Order: sequence, then structure tokens, then C-alpha cells
Amino acid sequence: MEPASSRHVVIIGAGPAGLAAAFCLAQRKISYTLLERGVSAVAALRQADPDMALLSPSRLSRLPAMPSSAKEPVYLSFRDFVNKLERYCEQHAIQIMANSEVINVSRNNLQGFVVHYRDQRGATQTVNGSHVINATGIVSAPQFPKNFNPGACAFRWKHSLDVRAADLMSARRLVVVGGGSSAAEVLDRWLEVRPPEARAWLLLRSPLLAIVNPILGLVDVHYLVWLIEHLPTLLLGWRVGRLPEPMNGRLVLPAIKQGLISRLKAEASYEGNAIIISESQRLEPDFVVFATGFRYTTAHLGDLIEHDPDGRPRVCCCESTRTPGLYLLGFRFGRTFASPYIRGIARDAPYVARKIA
Repeated sequence: MEPASSRHVVIIGAGPAGLAAAFCLAQRKISYTLLERGVSAVAALRQADPDMALLSPSRLSRLPAMPSSAKEPVYLSFRDFVNKLERYCEQHAIQIMANSEVINVSRNNLQGFVVHYRDQRGATQTVNGSHVINATGIVSAPQFPKNFNPGACAFRWKHSLDVRAADLMSARRLVVVGGGSSAAEVLDRWLEVRPPEARAWLLLRSPLLAIVNPILGLVDVHYLVWLIEHLPTLLLGWRVGRLPEPMNGRLVLPAIKQGLISRLKAEASYEGNAIIISESQRLEPDFVVFATGFRYTTAHLGDLIEHDPDGRPRVCCCESTRTPGLYLLGFRFGRTFASPYIRGIARDAPYVARKIA
């Protein structure tokens, strides 16, 4: 077995997954270069509403060796979580090369990798690595409907990532496109601050899948599925990526029953100041929120990864099925059902570091 000193890992992205990878590699005396496109660590997470709470409880939202505190709230806000990640960097002396945007990754003749990146001056630089860990996450790549053309629309709109309470306070005719967790977060906030007599429409392409969390108002569902989340996704193949993710309908479902929110299942089009549902039905909203999700960023990896029929990267236990030594951390179903979440990253990062060692 080669000594750890012969390995050098290039980590792409200094979000939670990248920081966890750097810590776990350092614990095994493996050197690394951590490249971050933003001006500092966790730059992408700073785009989220700082007052919004994480979906999972604080006890399950910790990276390896991240301390807990009895004074912590049950659910951390994004502001508090970003602060915890900043302290994590300082406590473990994690070194980050900020303002370094990765252009592409290629193999070199020595069976390692060459990572090409653009520095803060715009100059192209390279760094060699025996392994690469892609930890780019999803926040920096929001998705929109394919038929949405901003230039053809007159209504006010934002992606859910950019929505704040101030946007929702004046929304009397709100349309939320998408039925996942982001849609629930937007609608929950709107229900808190909405103006009198305001209405909302939830535009879906498939039936609404919702749970009520906490269960019976007592137990967070994340604790109940803890064991299931440990199950490997390897045996399910690429089809596992098609599994839908339910929203928390704790506030949304009662609001639907009260008539404050209407569900519309349709493939809509967007023109001028209207959303066209059908020939006989159209909405003229004053604010549209696209809660249409995000995509995991892999364009810079090129043909080092293969894709399933839905266009998702194929991995086996976090490793590219095409290129040994290339790992995707924080990727949905990368190793287990929990892989895209903080609690999953906290298990996958030590696993990947152990495989590299």
C-alpha cells in the first residue's frame, strides 16, 4: 500500500461536503487542495434566506467532529449554520483557495488528474491530484422550467433560493411552481406574512406528495427514517434517482383545505403577464416563485463521468462508474439515501477519505 504522503486530493467546492472532505483527509495525513469559486467558504449557502430554518434537526446537521451545544435551537437557521461552518474552518485550520473557478478536469499520463481553474485575476492555473472529490453541491445551480423565457414574461418572478419574506408580504396572487421542500418553505413563509385576502396557487406536473412533520406534532420524521437512510442505493441502480422527495405539508395541507392555496396539475406556459394553464384557464399572478429545484454541478468533469437516461451522473459508492479515483460527495443517492444531506455527508466524507487512504 502506498503511503498517505504519496496522495494529493483536489477538492472542488468549499461547501459542507468540501469542508467535511478536507477535515477527513487531514485526519489521515493526506494533503489536499480545496478550490472554491466564491470569495470564501460556503459562499453558495450564503445565497439562501438566512432566516430560513434547516429542514433536519440540529442534532442531525453536524459534520464530522462538529461540536453540539445544549443552547442550540431544535432547528438551526441558515445564518446559524453558516456561522458554525465558519468556526469549523477555523477550528480545524482548513485551507481554502477562494476565487478559484474550476474549468475542467482531465486525466494525466500518471493515472492521476489535472484540474484546470481560473484564479481571481482571470488567469488559468492547474493543480495535479492523485484523486478528485467533486463537492460542488446544488445551491449554485438553480433550475427553471424548460419553457420559461424570462424575456417573454412581464410578471415579477424569482427562484425560491432568492425569495425573502419581504417579497411575499406584498404577494396577493402568488403562484409557486413545483411541489418539493422548497415550495413548502415558500408557502409556509407566505402564510405567515401574506396580505389580507391573498391567494396562492401551487402548480404541479405530478400529484402532490406531502408528509406532516413532526409526526403527530411530536417526533421529527428524520429520526424515524434514520435506519432506512443508511441503506445503500447500489442495488437500485439509476432508477433510484427518479424517486420523488415529499414536501412537509404541515401548513400547506390545511391551507389547501381552507381554500387559501389551490392545486393545479398542469404543464403550463408563460407569456406576458399570464401563466397559461389551458385554453380556458389562465392565471395573472403578481409574483411567481419557481421552486423547481437545483442540479448537481458536473459540467467541468466532462467525459470522466457517465450519465443515466435522465442525465444524472452515475456513481457507485460515491465514485464515478467510469473513472476510478473521482468521487462525487453530497450527490443525491451517491451511496445511501441520506447522501445529499448534512447527516449523509457526515458519513460519506469519512468513507471516501478511507477509500482514498
